[in-house]
Amino acid sequence: MRTLRAASLRHLLRHPAQLSLALVGLALGVGTIVAVDVATASARRAFELSLEAVNGAATDQLLGGPRGIGEQLYVRLRTAPPGGAAAQARFAPVVSGYVTVGERVLQLVGVDPFASAALAGDAGRRAPLFALHGAQEVREWFTRRGAVVMSAGLAHELGVGPAGDFELAVGGVRHRAALIARIADADAGPGFDGLLLTDIAQAQEWLGFEGRLTRIDVGAGDGVTREAFVRALRAYLPASAAIRGTRASAREAFAMTDAFTINLKAMSLLALLVGTLLIYGAVSFAVVQRRAIIGVLRALGATRREVLVLVLGEAAALGVAGAVCGVLLGVLIGRGLVSLVSQTINDLYFVVAVSTVSVPPGTLAKALAAGLGTALAAALLPALEGVASAPRLALARSVLERRARHSARVLLMLSALLALGACVAVLASSRSLLAGFATLFMLLLSIAAATPAALQALAAGAARLAARFSPAARLACADIAASLSRTGVAIAALGMALTAMIGVVIMVESFRESLRDWLVQTMRADIYVSAPGVADSLERRLDPQVVAALLAVPGIAAHSEGRRVTVASPQGPLDLNAVRLVPASYAGFRFTAGDPGRAWPQFRQGAILISEPLAWRLSLGVGGTLSLETAAGAHRFEVAGVYREYGNDRGEVLMDLAQYQRWWQDEGIAALGIYLSPGISSAQALSGLRSATHGRQALLIRSNADIRALSMRIFERTFVITRVLYWLAAGVAAVGLLSALLAWELERTRELALLRALGLTPSASALLILAQTTFMGLAALLAAVPAGVVTALVLTDVINRRAFGWQIELHLRPAQFSQALLLALAAALAAALYPAWRTARLPIAAGLREE
Repeated sequence: MRTLRAASLRHLLRHPAQLSLALVGLALGVGTIVAVDVATASARRAFELSLEAVNGAATDQLLGGPRGIGEQLYVRLRTAPPGGAAAQARFAPVVSGYVTVGERVLQLVGVDPFASAALAGDAGRRAPLFALHGAQEVREWFTRRGAVVMSAGLAHELGVGPAGDFELAVGGVRHRAALIARIADADAGPGFDGLLLTDIAQAQEWLGFEGRLTRIDVGAGDGVTREAFVRALRAYLPASAAIRGTRASAREAFAMTDAFTINLKAMSLLALLVGTLLIYGAVSFAVVQRRAIIGVLRALGATRREVLVLVLGEAAALGVAGAVCGVLLGVLIGRGLVSLVSQTINDLYFVVAVSTVSVPPGTLAKALAAGLGTALAAALLPALEGVASAPRLALARSVLERRARHSARVLLMLSALLALGACVAVLASSRSLLAGFATLFMLLLSIAAATPAALQALAAGAARLAARFSPAARLACADIAASLSRTGVAIAALGMALTAMIGVVIMVESFRESLRDWLVQTMRADIYVSAPGVADSLERRLDPQVVAALLAVPGIAAHSEGRRVTVASPQGPLDLNAVRLVPASYAGFRFTAGDPGRAWPQFRQGAILISEPLAWRLSLGVGGTLSLETAAGAHRFEVAGVYREYGNDRGEVLMDLAQYQRWWQDEGIAALGIYLSPGISSAQALSGLRSATHGRQALLIRSNADIRALSMRIFERTFVITRVLYWLAAGVAAVGLLSALLAWELERTRELALLRALGLTPSASALLILAQTTFMGLAALLAAVPAGVVTALVLTDVINRRAFGWQIELHLRPAQFSQALLLALAAALAAALYPAWRTARLPIAAGLREE
């Protein structure tokens, strides 16, 4: 056994480049998984801490829809509290919304400090919110106009000094605020990084909530069951108020990002899958390189078990080292991905401020298991092959290549079975996202399994064709076909990565074109006016006097009005878009279900339209009903039609603005769509509209073209992280190809020296190597092109459909394959450079002496 270990160590030390490349590939695969876990966990943890800071000790919340709850309910709860199981309940009023300070969007939380302290109990006396130092700061909290409290870290980030004044904006209206106290970072924690705290009366003034509350926090009494408590409290509340647990609200918020995070994790698993093939190729090649040594040692008495333990031990060491390096690399990559993930969440879901990077403990165990398990699983088959042969046969390269050709035929049959399994998985499941990803991975494995046989067939065919023109070209192609044991797995890994890259590129391009077409069709107005802020926040409203001034600008032919809010339903919070449309707007909606001629009259009479993602998520269709919590209690609305929409992956409800105002008593308007008279340019109108609002309300006034450009920028920003992940997967495959081809070419030193001795010039030998590696890269690309198109179909029609409910039309262009071509050629060129240079410079006699 000592001799075996010595032989193993000697081999590894003689091939440091091969070992390093395998380690890099595995570290990249593991690192990608760690990076995605770190980025998503950091964003989730930041949101959890923010919720904890906002919710405090509350177990439940009383909600009242888009307009909140009247103060009278809180007064009644305190003066005539409920009885029964809710008799010991504690209540605290809250007014919250979003404000902008510079470029930062912050959550403003207005509280009654006495009621909040009573709700928190003993914890309230230690809460940083109430750690106001001295009577002067307490007096300022209640008496100073614009008094706020924030964490020391946030104050430093915003450049606000102690007791400093600063400006904040609410829905485009500017206000002066005064920092009266800073919470020490040690007391506040990361949860306060995006919060401004103020008195409830000040928050009502800034947010336009005079006489109303956003919610009432509730603390259940001791010694009562939650069911009894909720039942007693619900019997006390009016129909317009709903009770919701704080944990349920958090779960609903996290559920918004489930499909997004699942897609990220699937992309990270792809990198690890490519890494598995890389390890298989590296260990297999190491066994092939030592076939003579293993044969001699077997002949001298080494048992199969000892050789098997040796090979698996090498793989285990490689797996542990790769996992450790992968964790370190993943944390570094994760720090970069955190900003991309949080930006995407801010764009699409909710506001979150991530100030610290969290590494979940389970991620470390997952990384170790992934690295070690991947290495052992990938090394098992070549290890078994290496010890299965008789010692005499282990010395024969022909035996290895015959087995490789036989394995290629077996893998081709396995490829057909995997493709069949992918078809069955799609047909047998109509909505399962897990089955969709299983289909995708079976398809990618099918491509990888078919690539060695495709490479052999292409190389053999090219050798026959090249025989008519050049003996050297024939030799180069024939040698590729006869060397599957060295190159087959690396080409399979590259083919799989190229397939995934092509599929993702086509999917993203198709989505981009579908979105662009949808924007052109949907956006009918010439100019759009909206209040700045978070999309569904209630403080986003246009001042009625500002609206009148806008509509008085000359050149306006017509206008539409809109209000976006979030409403409660039995299915959780739903986005509702209340609109007052002009006839020209109707053509902007493309119905996927329902008759527009019947749907629009029903819409004006009180029916609703729902977007395609919402219809898919709730399994709703035309004629169905959707229950929404209105100011008068729950009401069922009939669905008159389903329309295509790409702006919200959770879907939305479209309702006539008059019906919304009737059911929710909310007269606010958040946006205008302005249609210009003939002959009036957008530039002229924009100047007049901005002049009309100057000094009143800082509104977003943008042309149709500007809105489309902004939407496309958000789209590009959303898919940056997807591109990062598939380039990481492609990088793993490129490293694998580089490792395998580099080792293969270096092993052929004696063979190439013999060709030099027979008359092949140094430049011709270098071109021979370059031609071989280029051919293999192009062969992987050729196999990946049709497979990438099929992968794109799976991504658009299965994965995206089941994850988000979108229907995306496939768009194919030659440019979509350019990145894959670049990767294939770059990997092939990198693998050829050093062997070509070495072969051209190595003396013939020295090359012939090498073994």
